[in-house]
Amino acid sequence: MSLSVRESNKKKIREALFAEGLRLFSEKGIQHTTVNDIVQAVGIARGTFYNYFDDVQSLFEALIESINRRIQENVKENRKKADSIYAYLYSTFKSYLDFVSAPQMKEFHTKNQAAIRQSTYQSDQIRSVIQEINRDLRNDPNVNEFDQNYEFLLLSIMLVGAPPELFIATQSSTVEFTSEQLASFLAKTFHRVLVK
Repeated sequence: MSLSVRESNKKKIREALFAEGLRLFSEKGIQHTTVNDIVQAVGIARGTFYNYFDDVQSLFEALIESINRRIQENVKENRKKADSIYAYLYSTFKSYLDFVSAPQMKEFHTKNQAAIRQSTYQSDQIRSVIQEINRDLRNDPNVNEFDQNYEFLLLSIMLVGAPPELFIATQSSTVEFTSEQLASFLAKTFHRVLVK
């Protein structure tokens, strides 16, 4: 009984660290967030923080893994419904863009661009997404413009990297774009590359 209470408390603290970390990173950026900021927001002792994470960077990386896991789950679910290459591309892009367009996610991504780029490409979830896309493209008989394994890998990396870059770039634009517009543009662009 006491073990389950302890496990429950550990889970609550970890969730609070993620929630407050996300809030602080979204407001201040990782560069200006300290362990002290986080422990004060969560209401725990400084030593308790170190039971979970080595430093602010390790919390940030764990948060990125968690976010990427949620994105991967959303993308997988939406891709299941795709009945064409265009629908596959559109649903993948739209799923990602809907997720990052939420107000807090938008702030988080714009304030932490460089750190997110660095952490994301080291993420197991992102590597898995790249592998899944690579496999799907190689096995699709309609994709006839590429024939080398390295081309499919590079294309898969581009498919994963393009949406975040376009999203971040459009955040400083004077024109507001919807996730539908961005997903449609990306899907049309890559569809023209893949299918001739």
